[in-house]
Amino acid sequence: PSKALIHQAEVFRSIDDLRKMGVEVDTSKFDYGVVYKKSRKAADMLSKGVNFLLKKNNVDLIEGTAVLKSPHEVSMDDGRTVSGENILIAAGSSPRVIPGFEFDGDRVLSSDDALMLQELPEKLLILGAGAIGVEFAHIMNAFGVEVHLVELMDHIIPLEDAELAAVLDRSFKKRGIKIYTSTKALWAKLSGAGAVAQLEAADGKKMEIEADKVLVVIGRAPNTQGLGLENVGIETEKGFIPVGDYYQTKIGSIYAVGDVVASPLLAHVASKEGEITIEHLAGKNPVPRIVKEEIPSAIYCEPQIASFGYSETRASEEGIPFKKAVFPYRGAGKAVAVEKSEGMVKVLYDPETSEII
Repeated sequence: PSKALIHQAEVFRSIDDLRKMGVEVDTSKFDYGVVYKKSRKAADMLSKGVNFLLKKNNVDLIEGTAVLKSPHEVSMDDGRTVSGENILIAAGSSPRVIPGFEFDGDRVLSSDDALMLQELPEKLLILGAGAIGVEFAHIMNAFGVEVHLVELMDHIIPLEDAELAAVLDRSFKKRGIKIYTSTKALWAKLSGAGAVAQLEAADGKKMEIEADKVLVVIGRAPNTQGLGLENVGIETEKGFIPVGDYYQTKIGSIYAVGDVVASPLLAHVASKEGEITIEHLAGKNPVPRIVKEEIPSAIYCEPQIASFGYSETRASEEGIPFKKAVFPYRGAGKAVAVEKSEGMVKVLYDPETSEII
């Protein structure tokens, strides 16, 4: 649903392009509720598509809550026991909470709550400027919401290259998004129809921001509580399930993939991990696990951010020698022609072999 919202936001933003060409568009009757319905329709279509594929491939779907009973059995909440030669745990994750900013689904929101909004707030405070935070900042700003974006680290999208982050930072500020980096969120309290949050900058200076909604997007936590891991002798590490090659746990018949293991919390990563596990169980010969540096990531804001491999910071920290090549989009005729010249292509490579790192 978030990608559907991003698409609708970009359609709405294109109205500004029409106005630059002298076309007047009346947006006084704009209804965000229609946008919400479109996003839910997209989500429902995808869900039905997955269910169709499961049925087509003779996969039995058992709805309910399961708890591990033994290395080959799970107990269902309706009293049934389901058994199998192997068990694959793919329980996903949930939004992380900041103490003092507990979700209420109304004024202090998780990313899940934000997807269910049917009316736009006038002012939105976003805590966390990672991929989810900047995507929501992009969406809400496009629809005319006043957005304040807070990040604890020294630049937005802290897991991405700092030079790319600086491009996005400048672009967001030009669009009117207020950005606070190296800033800690201390507490929030409900006030009137909205909420007030206290923030603390790196120099110790404190400020209070009042907003209609506070969106907390500081990452996601693995759903490993309540699975019955203790019943089979599996202990988590920082909440994640430890796995080896083919995503096998210490219990040979049990595997775990996706957000419950300590790998990048990305949908395509979970999908590939699942493929590796199933191919292994089917007697094929897949690679034993994903190489982190080969995982692509994408952030669907404007300008979009895509990356794989090492950032400058990580390469420097690990003592990996590199050179870099940078080409700005403004040097590409197509980018200039379609008025999308913000951004760059940046490549880090081995100075001796020219291999991309």
